[in-house]
Amino acid sequence: MNVTSAVQRRERGYGMTHDYDFALYRLKCYYEDVYHGISPNANAVDYNPEPPVFACRFCTTPGYEEILALANEDGKIAFQDTRKTYEHNVPLEGTQAHCNAIFDVAWMPGEMKLVTVSGDHTARLWDVASSDIKQINYFHAHTRSVKTAVFRDEDKAVFATGARDGFIMIWDIRASHSCQPKPDNCIVNAHSIGGTGSTRRRSHTQASRAHSITGLVFQDDFTLISCAAGDGLLKVWDLRKNYTVHKKEPIAKHLMNYSGNSTRNGFSSLLICPARITLYASCMDNVIYAYNVSSYNRKPVAKYYGHQNRTYYVKTCLSSDGRYLASGSSDELAYIWNTSKPGTSLVKLSGHTDEVTCIAWCSAGETKIVTCSDDACHKIWRVGLEDVEEDKEYGDSIIRGRAEVVDRLEKMRIQETTPTTRNSNTQDIETTPSSDEYNSCPYPRQGSILTPVMTPESMEDYNGNKHNPAKRSYLQMSRSEGFKCILSPIFENHESAAKRVHINNRGMRRLFDSTPSTSRDYNSDEPSTSQSTSRNEEVFSPTLNLPNFVIDGTAPHLLEISPQKYKENVDWLTKIRKERYEQKKAASSSPKTQLTPGRRSNRSRSTEPQKVTKPTKSVSLLDFFKPSIAVSKDSKKDLPSNSDNTPSSSTS
Repeated sequence: MNVTSAVQRRERGYGMTHDYDFALYRLKCYYEDVYHGISPNANAVDYNPEPPVFACRFCTTPGYEEILALANEDGKIAFQDTRKTYEHNVPLEGTQAHCNAIFDVAWMPGEMKLVTVSGDHTARLWDVASSDIKQINYFHAHTRSVKTAVFRDEDKAVFATGARDGFIMIWDIRASHSCQPKPDNCIVNAHSIGGTGSTRRRSHTQASRAHSITGLVFQDDFTLISCAAGDGLLKVWDLRKNYTVHKKEPIAKHLMNYSGNSTRNGFSSLLICPARITLYASCMDNVIYAYNVSSYNRKPVAKYYGHQNRTYYVKTCLSSDGRYLASGSSDELAYIWNTSKPGTSLVKLSGHTDEVTCIAWCSAGETKIVTCSDDACHKIWRVGLEDVEEDKEYGDSIIRGRAEVVDRLEKMRIQETTPTTRNSNTQDIETTPSSDEYNSCPYPRQGSILTPVMTPESMEDYNGNKHNPAKRSYLQMSRSEGFKCILSPIFENHESAAKRVHINNRGMRRLFDSTPSTSRDYNSDEPSTSQSTSRNEEVFSPTLNLPNFVIDGTAPHLLEISPQKYKENVDWLTKIRKERYEQKKAASSSPKTQLTPGRRSNRSRSTEPQKVTKPTKSVSLLDFFKPSIAVSKDSKKDLPSNSDNTPSSSTS
């Protein structure tokens, strides 16, 4: 959708398109828009041939919105008109403004003047209306490096500075002082913990560095919002209160908390929307939090993530209408979000070779974005041609950067790797193979390492033979190989070896599948273990994978009580028939005076010790008593009669 179709929709009575995402997709940096920052200071003690740019801001004066101010590590400041073409790949000639690095630049509203703050503990006011830059005044009251400066909205006289010493100072350039300017209001130890005693000594400790003021923004004429490097708080100050006379720790009007789970809870920069309702705080945990400052809700209302914020030099910016949010990143990219669509970024700008620190969005004319990087280059991004074919005529050799759309898979990966989106039990959930939430992710994770989905060619089978540790889930396999799964597969290779020693592993099969598999390939979910042809020809049974306790002779619930029994694999009916045949054959050949039944000559060969009181085999009662009766009748005839019915005793 282009601008012409949007205008036509408005003429037909349809609503206007409030977003211009299609223009951001075409952002490009051409070779003539690449510059090598500002020329270095040859007289510096620690000479750096390519000093990085630490601050860049577009002018806010009407008619000069396309004038860009840049400041570098050597303390130089330079100005560039983005409407003109300069000699590319050449550094700009700058003016030495400070004897140390310049960390921030603040334009005076409606004037061609600006304030620079530096590591030399001072803030300076400059007049840049003419070609010769003139210093109007300097402000020296901080004891450490001054990190940030901001003017009050539509006020040409009042600005605030924040430094590494933890002090916030409010300056009025109209005030007249005998020797040097003094701050009208000073918030001592704005983000520190504890009292104010021995401030100078504690400012050099590691704890004091965490309370460095890194961001300031005016909500209105009497409300200032600040952030620090390590306390995880956003504080709202009422400037109608004189904090200078208070010796105790100052108390803020409102507090807004860091809501993530990371220990990197410091903030690097602050922004406020043009309506003065939404506050954007860039945090060191790689998330930009949005707070509602109309209600001062302590919890954020939105989160924007996808970039990497490893240093406090990474800054953010807003478009003039507040619809888009842009940020530098430590991964050599710059990211742009649609503020109405929290979450992952809309596009990413690729073209730098080092950390992208500060970024600026032009508020007038066509869409222009400037990015500065530690590779000593700053690039101007413009909306390229809509027709791709026309763009190819110029060739890729003249294009030094492109806007890339963040695809869906990358958005899912970014969401998983965001520290604040993980809870304390994330690792346990991630390492559970049966978790549906984990299996549904296209990038399975093992610990904290992202591993891609394995293709069918990368693993042999599902029984542990020559497979990659990064296994696909059964749900992923079903999606990629085009079959529906009703029940989860049975993994018999996880059974105890003592139970089924002589039974081969049958792999995993889908239940209720009556079609036998005649061929095996990697797109099938059948087992890949080699089996006999007779087994492949068998009709599949749902109970084929169940253990056969009759053959095994085991009872799972009695393994600890009774020992394992070894049974003979014989047919007991056939054995009884053979015994009867042998008995008849023995009875016909032997005399009738045989005292011992013939059936007892064939004793069972069971390995279990036999008990005397119980018969070893169960036979028919008729067969058991029939030979005994016959033998007893014959023996009575031969024995002598005894009238006393007493047993005769043998004489020795």
